[in-house]
Amino acid sequence: MARVDREKRILETALRLFAQYGYKKTTIEDVAGELGMTPGNIYFYVKNKKDLYEKTVGNALRHWRDSIAEAVLMEQGAKEKFRVMAERSFQYLRDNQELLAVISRDPDIFTVTPGEDRFYDINVGARGILRNILTQGVREKTFHAMDIEGATEFLFSVYMMLLIKAYVKPEGEGITTMFREGLKIISQGLGK
Repeated sequence: MARVDREKRILETALRLFAQYGYKKTTIEDVAGELGMTPGNIYFYVKNKKDLYEKTVGNALRHWRDSIAEAVLMEQGAKEKFRVMAERSFQYLRDNQELLAVISRDPDIFTVTPGEDRFYDINVGARGILRNILTQGVREKTFHAMDIEGATEFLFSVYMMLLIKAYVKPEGEGITTMFREGLKIISQGLGK
């Protein structure tokens, strides 16, 4: 088995175990045992359990970001790209229960402040998707002229806060209504 495939299997298995048992109860030995490997095999890919955890979560977040990027590429206009990005981004965790379980146990995965962001590089890529959509919309004249960087940071911060309210500190089904209304306001504005 190729190194990349083995690493992928390790991270997928670790995600499942961290989701099921949490960080404290999951061991390198558990992951190795699930894969029919020795702990030494796992240490070939990671330094320690914390490194395994960070790489596992980073890998899952990268998949989330990349799935959104792929969905956006299927659309042409900026408005439709924005809608697809927003809806898929919000829905992703509902469809990925293992990542949701890990995030609910480790709410610091979502941060609004870049200085506290353990997954800054991944989120830079997510901001890039949003920035590209806004840039396209301004260029197409389907969006108002704006400070792209400021708008990107504002919208990304709102998105992170919404994820926290929806998944880290759930506030019930009302969050779906809040998401829909927020998307409508962003898409149509407040004016009549």
